[in-house]
Amino acid sequence: MSSTASTPPKKYYKVAVLLFDGVDILDFAAPMEILTHTSHNRNPDNPDRVFSIKTVARAPTVNAKQALTVQVDLLLDEALQTIADFDILIVPGGPPSLITPMVASNPLEVELIRKFATLPPKTPDEPRVLCSMCTGAFLVGAARLLTGVPVTTHHRAVERLRQFCIQVNGDDVPPPEVSHKRYIDAGILKTGHARLITAGGVSSSLDASLYLVSQLTSLDMAAFISRVIEYDWKPLAEE
Repeated sequence: MSSTASTPPKKYYKVAVLLFDGVDILDFAAPMEILTHTSHNRNPDNPDRVFSIKTVARAPTVNAKQALTVQVDLLLDEALQTIADFDILIVPGGPPSLITPMVASNPLEVELIRKFATLPPKTPDEPRVLCSMCTGAFLVGAARLLTGVPVTTHHRAVERLRQFCIQVNGDDVPPPEVSHKRYIDAGILKTGHARLITAGGVSSSLDASLYLVSQLTSLDMAAFISRVIEYDWKPLAEE
């Protein structure tokens, strides 16, 4: 048997990273950094996992925190039509002065999140993954997806997120169990088909991204990537 015949097939994950003006830079840059490192390194104990990443926004360019201009890969209108092609959706956050009016207007960004989370899985044994970073959890909440699930967000927004979800979903719907942690894997949403992972404030996006790698490849690969980027990642103990 040839060596190519015994090589496990590559697994391609298509990743959409939602952007908007004023977005926190590390919230989206951290997962892109982690996932691209994973794609470029080989793990001999597992099939190669390759992450193909596209940024998504309303306009061709996004001004992140008035400090970084990002050229966008896919416009939001087109993403709404093709979101079924994606396996992972990253939802970053931003300052309250931006997120609060944004979620109040029920924008297209929220529609994209809702549509992605309610799509059936591409394969029966592997659900799509919805990841929110920091206050990006409010955008997921605005999509009415945070019902009766454990979630986290920036430490200054924990109670505000809970109250926001009660306001959005109504008193007769179980609110999310909001606590401050580096990241939380809530499993499959109760109001959708996607697996939900939420991260705490800003730097927590590194932890959540490495956790995602540990779940889709292996713990050894996540630990290896953490050493490559010289980040002291410690997986949370499973409860």
